[in-house]
Amino acid sequence: MPTSTTTLCLSAHDELYIIDLDKVIYMQADDHYTHIFYSSTTHFMVPYGLGDIESRLMNVPRAKSKFIRLGRKYIINLNLIFRISTIKETLSLTDGLNGTIEIHVSKPVLRSLIELIKQ
Repeated sequence: MPTSTTTLCLSAHDELYIIDLDKVIYMQADDHYTHIFYSSTTHFMVPYGLGDIESRLMNVPRAKSKFIRLGRKYIINLNLIFRISTIKETLSLTDGLNGTIEIHVSKPVLRSLIELIKQ
């Protein structure tokens, strides 16, 4: 089983999900499940809530400074932020394939993110 500091392994219902954290752009809550997005065309769902994933990420040394929770719906890769627009309430992330992914986030959350990045 991979034990890389950039790998998150999740076991559920006789299945093992191996998440390469270097490829993750963002994660999105979907009730008791989470969608993991690797690119604008590649994503999969795991049977864990976003809070569970967030807790497990904090046990991965390199993930603590790479990922941040945004509100109740998202965990994003800070290294892939392309643009933050509080006016449009959008956050643009690069997918590493010359494309961007836009997600909608509230103004207060985006303002907090901007302040965090400025520090």
